[in-house]
Amino acid sequence: MGLVATVLVRILEGMFAAGVIGSIAVFVLSGIEDLRTLFGREEENHS
Repeated sequence: MGLVATVLVRILEGMFAAGVIGSIAVFVLSGIEDLRTLFGREEENHS
């Protein structure tokens, strides 16, 4: 029973780590896209 619980805990830890990494990736990519959009709009307004 202890081995099964240990395996389940490791699986949950892996899922948590994957979720955190995925969330960070989405946050960074959306931030880069927002910055490109903002700078693109500023360049269009100045032209």
